[in-house]
Formats: sequence, C-alpha cells, structure tokens
Amino acid sequence: MNITTVQTQLRALNLTTAAREMEEVLGRHKTAASIDWVGELLTRELDARKQRSIQRRIDAAEFPEVTTVEGFDWKFNPKIDRAKIEELTKLEFVDKHGIALFLGETGLGKTHLALALGVLAAKAGHRVYCASTKKLIQQIQMAKTRNNLDALFRRMLSSPLWLIDDWGVVSMERQIAEEVFDLFDRRKHSSAMVLTSNRDIREWGDVFPDPVLANATVDRIFDRAEIVVFQGKSYRLKGRIQLPNIIGAEPVRKKRPVKAEA
Repeated sequence: MNITTVQTQLRALNLTTAAREMEEVLGRHKTAASIDWVGELLTRELDARKQRSIQRRIDAAEFPEVTTVEGFDWKFNPKIDRAKIEELTKLEFVDKHGIALFLGETGLGKTHLALALGVLAAKAGHRVYCASTKKLIQQIQMAKTRNNLDALFRRMLSSPLWLIDDWGVVSMERQIAEEVFDLFDRRKHSSAMVLTSNRDIREWGDVFPDPVLANATVDRIFDRAEIVVFQGKSYRLKGRIQLPNIIGAEPVRKKRPVKAEA
C-alpha cells in the first residue's frame, strides 16, 4: 500500500491533519521497524481536533477577551483571595452547578478572572455562555420580539457555565426581570455561574421593578454562592499618573517672600 492510498483513506475518515502530515512523519521514521509513526500521526490528528474543538467553544462563548489566571498580577492587589480563585480553577463548582460572586469596585480584576475561569471551562470541554448584564437584557428583549425566547433559554441552560458581568448596573422592566428570575431559578438544575458586580449588594434591588421580584432573584444568586471580595488598587490606573483628589481641598496660598532686614 503506497502513501497516496493511505492518505486517501485518512481523508475519507476526516483525518485531515494526519493525511497532510503523514509524509513528514514517515520521513523521520523510515528506518524504524515499528509502527510508532502511526501513533505519532494519529496523536497529531487528535491534538489538532482537540484544539479546534476548544477554539469553537471559545468562539461560541463570545468572550470579549481571552484571559488567563496565570496572566493575573497577584502582587498588584495582594488582598484578593488567591486561594479561593485557585480553588475555583479546579472547576468543581461547575459540576455542582455552583455560583461564584466576584464583588468589588471597578478595575480590580473581577472580569479578568471571571473570563479566565470561562476559558478554562471551555478548554475542559464545557460550553460557556458569556454576557454582560446589559447584553443579557438585550438578548431577552430581542428574543421576545422575535418570539424565540425558548431558543435563548435552551442555549443558556445547555451551557454548563454562565459568566454574567456587571450585575446590578442596568435597570430592568418587569417583563425582562421576570424572565431573568425564571432563568436564574432554572439555572440551579443545569448550570454554574460566575457573576461580577461593582455595585453595593444593598442596591441590587434598585434595578428591579418591585421588591418581591428583587428579593426572589437575589435569593437565587446567593444560594450556596462562593463570594470573593475584591479590594485594592485599580488595574485600569496601573502605570498611569494618579492625580490627587482636589475636591473640597483647601486652596494653596502662596507665601510672600520674607524681606531681609537692613
């Protein structure tokens, strides 16, 4: 059997990488009286398929940025609970449909680490739904207009991990808030969630049309949640000149030069 025939068979099996790289691998193993080259060839195919699958999940998640935990500067804000984050990177909370809440002011790395967990989950074989709260609201509005809300719900509920960024920033009309509550209520049976917020928890209810719906939704968010509080300096100002806070400061009065006495 010649190389061309084998390549044709590999392509028939959709082993395109193996077919393309067969001659190069065979050339390096031509003196070996073994089938090691076949194993290497198939390993290349499997690795390539795995990478393509990972990339498809990353693309489908629509991450605004692909980040890593390794790329996070822990020394810049040492108060952030690194142990909790590293525990979350094991992704056990995904299998348990758990919740991780990243709370704190803007610019402290909440979104960076949330996205990093999403990328890890995608690499581990999980589908990920990623959206800001504003984007989630817009998707619900559009789905209701197009009468395909069920499709959006199926997409989210079939994703083992949700990343919801900037919670508590955008107000919701009642019909949207009801759908959000329904999603969060059903989530506990199918999906884990990482939710970030820079707003005080006591103000979360302000984005809902009534306190009953607000309390019910917030209760679903805090159910068995792992809370990580972010404190420290803003990464967005890192390396920039930080101006002093001059609001309410006393004006600086110039001192008159003292004349020397004759």
